[in-house]
Amino acid sequence: MNNFNNYLKKKKIIKDILREEKVHMFFSLFNSKETSKLYFKKKNIPLGWHWLYFSDNFFLEETDSDGHQKRGAFFPKFKGCKRMFAGSEIIFLNNLALNSLSTKISQISKIENKSKNKKKIYFVTVKNTYKVKNKNVLIENQKLVFIEKNYKSKKKIKEQNEGYKVISKRNVCFNNVILFRYSAITYNSHRIHYDQEYTKKKEGYKDLLVHGPLLASYALEQFRRMKNLNLESFKFKMLKPVNVNENVIFKILKNLENKKNFRITIVNKNSKEVKFIASCNIK
Repeated sequence: MNNFNNYLKKKKIIKDILREEKVHMFFSLFNSKETSKLYFKKKNIPLGWHWLYFSDNFFLEETDSDGHQKRGAFFPKFKGCKRMFAGSEIIFLNNLALNSLSTKISQISKIENKSKNKKKIYFVTVKNTYKVKNKNVLIENQKLVFIEKNYKSKKKIKEQNEGYKVISKRNVCFNNVILFRYSAITYNSHRIHYDQEYTKKKEGYKDLLVHGPLLASYALEQFRRMKNLNLESFKFKMLKPVNVNENVIFKILKNLENKKNFRITIVNKNSKEVKFIASCNIK
């Protein structure tokens, strides 16, 4: 049995200036100049767009075969496992002001061994605390999964939206250019987002994968544009990867009993399989 207690004590601290340029870059992936101007009047970055900042910066010699930093320092080595973004739970305490000097403090809070049928599966929860002037402005419990490279889930999840009503839906397709530009904006070198041969041959996927945070940020932006409400919390799960050029439907649903709760789903347009599900709570 692996003992991961030593990894629960480690902290990683990254400081960053929340420059306007990155917000402009992200808006240019999907939106018009007119839309982006609204945020610069408010002088805050859009909720959930903290993923654009606080990039891991490491030397080339520290890079592993998947493009991430070699494991063993902050994360356990998890030999023979590939890494995936499984989801996050975010509490919005205050706004992140544009051009402010901010700090991200990361600490592993939980490591769960969910291995079964001789297949290695580990879930790692990282608590990320974001501070501006020593005050907490955002707390995120991020979940990563480290899973055996040849593992493939055959389970297909269909929508179950009893108690919810669809109030908006939109057809979306994330192409190669969007994936490349998002990787560039966030300095994300994970090869599953840009190296098709590696993605297929080494990690066993049928094509490049869309970034989990990109899907979450896009979902939050669609919610904001439609409702323009004050978010208190946002929780999402990646149920299945979304592939490059895959036709998906973004749906926003309202809770028929709780007016402060909404659901966002991403569903494959053809198979109707659910790829992503999120819960939004407003103040």
